[in-house]
Amino acid sequence: MATSDAPESFEAVSAMDSMGLFKPKVVALVVTDSEEAGPNVMTASWWMLAGWNPPRYLLAVSHKTHTYELIEQNPEFVMAAPSTEMIDALTLCGMVSGRELDKIAHLGLETVPGREIDVPLLADAVGNIELSVVDSFEFEDCTYYFGSVEAAYVRAGGMDGRILSLDEDILAYMGSDWGGERKYRYYLDLDPENLARFPGDEVVESLPEDLRERYRD
Repeated sequence: MATSDAPESFEAVSAMDSMGLFKPKVVALVVTDSEEAGPNVMTASWWMLAGWNPPRYLLAVSHKTHTYELIEQNPEFVMAAPSTEMIDALTLCGMVSGRELDKIAHLGLETVPGREIDVPLLADAVGNIELSVVDSFEFEDCTYYFGSVEAAYVRAGGMDGRILSLDEDILAYMGSDWGGERKYRYYLDLDPENLARFPGDEVVESLPEDLRERYRD
């Protein structure tokens, strides 16, 4: 049962500010394409892993966007993980519509053809995932697309086992805030010294014996 007051160690924040609790994250640059309109790129933070076997991603796209129109014409998209060198792309592609500007040309983004889908990859990204839409649903002026992974790529040497290498200059986005009348965007400059390995042995050993044997290793 909920109590009337939060613990004194907490401060209440607005629903909007609550989104900062789960950052930093890698914001995707979503690439779409169609024969009628050509390629487009949009900044997207409303995405999540939505399946494990097979791997799938869920992407929310506002009906106001050019990206929505393109996915409806060609139900495929690329999710590119930007490097810190692509901060201009992350900023502009979240502000300006592809109906008004060819953002790929304006930013000088280099693209290469996709292998399994008819959508280009961003050549300077840390990695790209090719996805085809397998299902979708609508909610409050957005369509949520389930994308099935058709192919995925990372820069040569960009993975340390199954972990993305911090040598790859990942754009870990912290969000935005206002300073006076100007909006500022923040990101973390991560490097290998920031990475700590936690095997979890001690907490596993604290389990009851039957559970300990099951989850050890």
